[in-house]
Amino acid sequence: MTSGPTSQETKRIDAVQTTLDIVEALQTLQGAGVTEIATHVGVTKGTVHNHLATLQANDYVIKDNEDTYQLGFRFLDTAHHARNRIEIYDLITQELDKLAEETGEMVLFTVEEHGKGVCLYRSFGKHAIETPLYVGYRSHLHRTAVGKAILSQLSPERVDEILDQHGLPGVTEHTVTDRAELFDELETIREEGIAYNREETIQGLIGIGMPILNHDKKINAAISVIGPVSRIDEQTLNENILESIRQRSNVIEVNSTSVYNPDL
Repeated sequence: MTSGPTSQETKRIDAVQTTLDIVEALQTLQGAGVTEIATHVGVTKGTVHNHLATLQANDYVIKDNEDTYQLGFRFLDTAHHARNRIEIYDLITQELDKLAEETGEMVLFTVEEHGKGVCLYRSFGKHAIETPLYVGYRSHLHRTAVGKAILSQLSPERVDEILDQHGLPGVTEHTVTDRAELFDELETIREEGIAYNREETIQGLIGIGMPILNHDKKINAAISVIGPVSRIDEQTLNENILESIRQRSNVIEVNSTSVYNPDL
């Protein structure tokens, strides 16, 4: 008897991968026709048409009068059930809304999944500025405040795994792209309990992040406040933001047995 494939690579099913590629193409292109999708994915128009027909029959895509396909709202239902893995999501959103009101800035709740940060909630204070960040946005952990807050609580071996998988790509001149430098910063974050993103993702913006630990003191998530460097100076940081983010983080931790449970 021969054993079946064991690696993740050999276990992949090509047809399923093609469907996922088409879904991601529709997301990237913000809607497209069969020809454009086929070119983007690198498969035949017939293949794209067959996959789209199946997705459309199950309400995952729609087609408008101009033969342009769009992602369907069925994905919202799927996302809602994925979010249910977080047992106290409603409490988290309430605390982040309070944090946004107290600081006047944009605040984020982020979890780690497959070595990247996934934004699961954002809230806007009265002075918050618009950024490309959205619920569901996935980002490299090494260049955001929430990401570094999460990395600081992981084992060095796990951090190395993540960096080996995703690298340390730079976005601005301020992004940390050296592994040794990042590990030094993570040690400081562990000691102080606060992580910073000083214009490492977007020029002119600073992020202040704090990890959220569960009852086993294991890292599951992080929250952050994001605002312009022109407004968040050392005085504002020390008199307003740090105390607020610590208070909200503590409320979430106290009420959580497991903020994020990947086994559910």
